[in-house]
Amino acid sequence: MPSWRVHRALALLASAGLSKDVVVGLLKGVVEPDVVVDRRVICGRKRCLVFNVRHHARVQWGLVEYYFNLACFYRARGDLHAAGRALGRALHYIHDGAVMATGDEHDKIEREMDKLVDKLPDLCKDEAVKRSNKAVDALCFAYLESRRLIERFMAEPQPSRKKALMALWLGRAKKWWPTVAFTIIFTFPFAAPHLAILSFIAFSFALSGLLAAWTRNPKEYVVAMRGGVACVRPQEYLPAITC
Repeated sequence: MPSWRVHRALALLASAGLSKDVVVGLLKGVVEPDVVVDRRVICGRKRCLVFNVRHHARVQWGLVEYYFNLACFYRARGDLHAAGRALGRALHYIHDGAVMATGDEHDKIEREMDKLVDKLPDLCKDEAVKRSNKAVDALCFAYLESRRLIERFMAEPQPSRKKALMALWLGRAKKWWPTVAFTIIFTFPFAAPHLAILSFIAFSFALSGLLAAWTRNPKEYVVAMRGGVACVRPQEYLPAITC
């Protein structure tokens, strides 16, 4: 994994425009996942297994997005240090996923990155740089993606409390209407047997909606979280930091 010096140097370089309180939290959070680990949940037919999140196999974009939303949540609550800490954890996974190689080759590339980090951002000219087994490209990927995430954080509009609450209630309605419809439709044939075909069609529709509601969170929940009125956890992770 990149050294803490590299993590912090990348975070500091990318932090232009952030307030001091956010930057202090950012520099703490960007190294924290190496100590306070996040976990991933993988469910099969019979049981669910919990593992420590792998930092280097790929960029854990699901966790990046969760911690971005958490940073927005804390900012809406007025806790800028906690917002920076959450944003730093998001950056950590971008940095760790920058190198594609594994094993000894991975360690070698990260040692080269340690030597090059002081030359940033002058090394980075290609905005389309991707994950790589070349130290320069991997370092530039980590820096440019970090900067993009921070610029997105600064540009992200903060929903008003009223708008966030409305989004929360709308999301709850989307989440649970199939359950209510299922209950009503289940009793419908007993009251009107001659409408059994219509009832069956409605039942199938409600059941498909219910299954969809169980497998995803409505997008309105994200607005509510960014507005500081709700905490939405990622479905496949057990994050170390929550609201």
